[in-house]
Amino acid sequence: KNHDMMAAVQGNHQRSRRASLSTLRLGILLVTSFLFGLAVCSAFFLWRLYNHDPLLSDSHLPHYHNVASAKAGFTKSQTALQPPSSTSSSSPTSILEGLKILVTIASFDFMQLPHLEEVLDGIRDLCYAGSKVDIVIYTTVVYPVAFIDMFNDRMRCNNPSSNAGLTTTMMLKPNHVRLHLVDYHRQLFYDRIDQYDVFIYTEDDIRISPTTVAAYLHETNRVESIVGSQHATDFNVGIVRYEYDFPENVVITDKTRHATENVTRVYWEHLGKPIFEKAVDKVEDEALSPYYMSMHLHHQGMYLATASLLKAWKDRENCKFDEIRDRPSNPKKPSQPTEGTQRVWMSSQMLYGGRHCGVKQLLPVENFGQLTVLHLPNKNYRRVGKQG
Repeated sequence: KNHDMMAAVQGNHQRSRRASLSTLRLGILLVTSFLFGLAVCSAFFLWRLYNHDPLLSDSHLPHYHNVASAKAGFTKSQTALQPPSSTSSSSPTSILEGLKILVTIASFDFMQLPHLEEVLDGIRDLCYAGSKVDIVIYTTVVYPVAFIDMFNDRMRCNNPSSNAGLTTTMMLKPNHVRLHLVDYHRQLFYDRIDQYDVFIYTEDDIRISPTTVAAYLHETNRVESIVGSQHATDFNVGIVRYEYDFPENVVITDKTRHATENVTRVYWEHLGKPIFEKAVDKVEDEALSPYYMSMHLHHQGMYLATASLLKAWKDRENCKFDEIRDRPSNPKKPSQPTEGTQRVWMSSQMLYGGRHCGVKQLLPVENFGQLTVLHLPNKNYRRVGKQG
């Protein structure tokens, strides 16, 4: 009986040892498999990084520059700031292909974040149209990591063309700058004047599309062909903002969607009547007047310019477009502006005001609709005719 018990115990020990060995072999196999998989994944991601895949390359990521000077620059994207080569063997298939575009956006805080997202979506489409686009967002608030990750995901441009590309940079400014946040773009434009073809300044609630930029370039080239390159610097192709006159105090549901059947675009800044006396001005230049008009109120909230135009306006009499300065104000009460706020001054009045640069805003008669842009808040048309 004792012999049988000892044999049973020995058998249990052997089975336990075999089980332990099996467990050990399984553990070694799992660890080996994990390490092998880790090595393969690491090699894959390192290869993607080496080949500058947008998935890992930080050239498209927002960066913070907590500095006062707009000279603080782009990081790895600096190699992309060289002018496009003139020895390219292929001809561009689009007016936007291979174009170097610098876009600056004044976005004070998060109050218009949904609109900023729409603005960025429109600008990203310029990359898919074939342009190399660098975006600089001036802000006074620190963006949470979640927002940065969201922008990283949304602002990828997978256009395989070597002529296309997209980077985004955030420039953090102190909160006390207030409306002077709109000033910083001007120095950046002139610091990088020879590195881009087109420069765009905009507020964070105006939707710009590839059509907007293509139409601007088409009409700018057309003006130069009509009046010559030297006289063409007296003009700039402008834009007109519009909103939709949605009904007030109506929540759009399946039961109320009929409320939008009569909604239309409203050019709320240009409602003077008669139109050709109060809203639209005739262009005095006889060569241009058959094709272009000007808006009586030339505020745009944004502007586009080519490098050659910016250079010309720098040296233009009474202009000095490269110099940042305060908007005109009442001498007896400096806090009271006489020609609009600082943002109106920097986006429109300095350039188009007759007592300043005196550049004539032009809107094409035939292609007017292509140079109209949606003012995303869709609220200003309700203020027409009201005080305050």
